[in-house]
Amino acid sequence: MTEPTIKERLKDENFWLRLPFMLLFFFAWRLAELVLLGVIFVQVVFRLFKGEPQEQLLQLGSQLTCFSYQTFRYLTFNSEAKPFPFADWPKAEAADNNPYVPKDSAEMTETTPE
Repeated sequence: MTEPTIKERLKDENFWLRLPFMLLFFFAWRLAELVLLGVIFVQVVFRLFKGEPQEQLLQLGSQLTCFSYQTFRYLTFNSEAKPFPFADWPKAEAADNNPYVPKDSAEMTETTPE
C-alpha cells in the first residue's frame, strides 16, 4: 500500500474534525491547571496549619492530574480517546505513602557497612 500524499491527507475529514476538539481540550487543560494551582495552594495552607493534607483535595488533585494526563495523550496524538466530558471523569488514585515516615521499627534501625 502506498503512503497517502499531502493532498489526500489534507482531505482527511477525521483530521479536520479533531482540530476543534484539540483546541477545546487545550483550553480545558489550561483551566484544570489553574484549578490545580488553587488546590496546591490550599493544600499547603492545610498542611501548614493542620499538619496533614485535606482528603477531598487529595482526591481532586489526583483526578485533575489524571485528566491532564489523558488530555496530553490526546493532544499529542498518542491516544484517540477523548477525555472528559466524552469519557468518564477519572477516578482518584491513592496517595503515595510518606517516604519520610518509616513503615515499621525494622526500618528505623540503620545498618552501616563495614
